[in-house]
Amino acid sequence: MEPLILEPVRTRLLLLRHGAADWARAAEGEPALTPEGVLDVEMTAATLPHFNAITASPQLAARETAEIISQVRGVPVAWREGLNEIRTAAPLSDAQAWADWADRLFESYRTSMDGESLADGTERITAELRTIGDLGYGRTTLVVSHPIILLAFRAHVAQAAVMRDQVDSLPDQGLAVVDYLEGRFYLVEDFPVRR
Repeated sequence: MEPLILEPVRTRLLLLRHGAADWARAAEGEPALTPEGVLDVEMTAATLPHFNAITASPQLAARETAEIISQVRGVPVAWREGLNEIRTAAPLSDAQAWADWADRLFESYRTSMDGESLADGTERITAELRTIGDLGYGRTTLVVSHPIILLAFRAHVAQAAVMRDQVDSLPDQGLAVVDYLEGRFYLVEDFPVRR
């Protein structure tokens, strides 16, 4: 009699940065996708690997990205506030205000005068992705979110520091692949870098 070998069940998360945001059309700190960003998301939707579910931040750029992918792929979306970008104390009105806030955010990992710190955001998204992994046990879930919060999680998994320049080098719709197994995250494929 051959021994019974149990293989662990793989739960996979596809972490996707939202499409190109248009700060000129920002509504209370939530920029919509640019017209080119919409077209790029439509093309990306057709080329993404297989997934069973979509979960996304309800903030505008991520919401629009997820809705387009949902329409193209015929997979419904679940909204999760825990996937929102690092939370600011006040809405950001334009690209310069966002860049200034991001610069200040990276001055200290544990504290922020402008709202949520990187440490708090990392803790929040890690807990949210653990819940998504538990709910999607044995399946692949596309997770659509924002650049800084995604990079903060990636740094946590890689046990590295998240740096300000990484945000600028993460391309729109950059994709990373993470396996979730027995309560732990494993980085399978890292985010691409824009040069």
